[in-house]
Amino acid sequence: MQLPHEYIMCGLQHPTTLKCSLNAVQAFHNEWWRAMSLYTPLNAIMVVIFRGSALFKDPLQTLSRLAVSILRSSLFLTCYVTTAWTLPCYLRRFSGTDRQWHYYINGILAGMMVLIEVPGRRLELALYCMPRALESFWNCGVKWKWWKNIPGGEAIYFCFATGVLMTFYQNDPAIIHDGYRKVMVRFLGIN
Repeated sequence: MQLPHEYIMCGLQHPTTLKCSLNAVQAFHNEWWRAMSLYTPLNAIMVVIFRGSALFKDPLQTLSRLAVSILRSSLFLTCYVTTAWTLPCYLRRFSGTDRQWHYYINGILAGMMVLIEVPGRRLELALYCMPRALESFWNCGVKWKWWKNIPGGEAIYFCFATGVLMTFYQNDPAIIHDGYRKVMVRFLGIN
């Protein structure tokens, strides 16, 4: 049932809850279990594939590292998503007539959640986000008529990104993260 809300954004984000704080707690709880269901099998598979021998040599230490990794990654994703989706409810109260600044603050605070992750993982997350940011920038440029859309443009930047990756793999493979390099060696062989 849709409850009456003072702000449209609150009505869209939590239509059945009047209080923004209750929505934030519910969002954190729901996102925590989603993040755990994502990172538990992902990290467990990575341990089995890349650290299988360590699992048999020292299972207690390997499993404790696995648990810390799962909890840290789940906390990062939970805080990131919860901040990104629930913070606008709080910031809109202070926006007054200038509503633009709270989007910047929301983005900065949500982005700072990457500090929860270990430093080595932060680069991976940045590399994951970069294509989406470039795609968003391109789509905004098309929407604002800065340039025209190129049909099949995704294939062009995919080829460019693959070319850069293959150049690194061929000339200086130490630049590539160990996990990715091991996968590339399995599929492409050693150059």
